[in-house]
Amino acid sequence: MKYKSSNIAVIIPSANFKNIKICLKSIKRQTKKPGQTIIVFNKKKIFKKEKKTIFSYINKSNQVHQRNHALNLINKNIKLILQLDDKFYLHKKAIENLISDWNKLPSNVAGIGIKSDFKYENLNKFRLLKYITLTGSNQPGKVLISGFNNKLISNKKYPDVDWLQGGLSSWRLKHVSIIFNRKYPIVKWSILEDLIFSYHIKFNKKFKLKMSNSSMAFVIKNDSQKFLAKEFYLRGYEYAKMQKVFININKRKLSKIAFYYSYISSSLLGSLWCCLKIDKKIFFYFGRLLGIFANIKDIKVL
Repeated sequence: MKYKSSNIAVIIPSANFKNIKICLKSIKRQTKKPGQTIIVFNKKKIFKKEKKTIFSYINKSNQVHQRNHALNLINKNIKLILQLDDKFYLHKKAIENLISDWNKLPSNVAGIGIKSDFKYENLNKFRLLKYITLTGSNQPGKVLISGFNNKLISNKKYPDVDWLQGGLSSWRLKHVSIIFNRKYPIVKWSILEDLIFSYHIKFNKKFKLKMSNSSMAFVIKNDSQKFLAKEFYLRGYEYAKMQKVFININKRKLSKIAFYYSYISSSLLGSLWCCLKIDKKIFFYFGRLLGIFANIKDIKVL
C-alpha cells in the first residue's frame, strides 16, 4: 500500500515539559501533518486539548513503558509510527520526506532512522585505539562482535544498518509489534533499549533497517545534562550491565570474550586519559569496569 501522512503517529515519551512545547510546535509546522500525535508523560500534567493530539501519562520514568502505554491510544488507521525523544524537534518536511522514504523502500524494511544534528564525539579521534579495543570501525550503523555499536552517520543513500536510535526512528507496525508490550527493567533511563530491540528485529526477525537521507531532526539547544561523579558511575555501571544482557541475548552472533576484552581495555584506557585530564568522567569508566561483572540472571527484556 501507499502510505499517507495520516497513516503515521508520532509518539513522544517525555519528562521535560519545556521541551515538549518545542517538539509540538515543530509537528504543527509540518508540510504534511501526522494522523496522530501521542505524548506520554511520567506524571500528570494538564495541557490544553488539541486536535489529533493526545496527552497521557504513566507513573514510570522510562521511555520503553511510556511508548508501550501509547499503543493503547493509537487509532486504527495508523500503519506507521515515529518515535521521537523530547530532546529533538523536526524539520518542517521531516514527515513528508519520511512518508516518501517508506513508499520507496521494499516491504521487508521494518524501520527507518531519522538524521539529526546531534554532535557525536569526534569519530576520527583515537581511531586506531577504537579498532584495537573493538569499540569502533569505519562501518556506520554496524554492531561489532564486542557488542559496541557504531554511530549512525553515513553519506550513502538508504544505508543498511544493524540498529536504530530509539528516539529518532520510524517503524512499520505490522512487522514490529514486538517493540510494544516488551519487558524492560523499571529504571529511569532505558539503557541500550534501542540497540537491544532494533538489533533483535533485524537479526532474529529477519527484517531490514535503513537510515533516511532526507528526514531530519534537530537537538533542542537548551537540552543539556551535567552529571555528578555518582551519576557518571551509575551510568557506566548500568550501561555495562545492559550491554552484557545484549551480548547474552545474541551470544550466537556476538562474542562474550570480545565483550569483556573490549570493556576492560577501553575502560582502562579511558580511566588513564581522564587521570591525565583530571576529568570526573573517570567515574563512568570505573562504573563500566564493575558493571561487566553484575548479576543479570533476573533481567528480562524480550
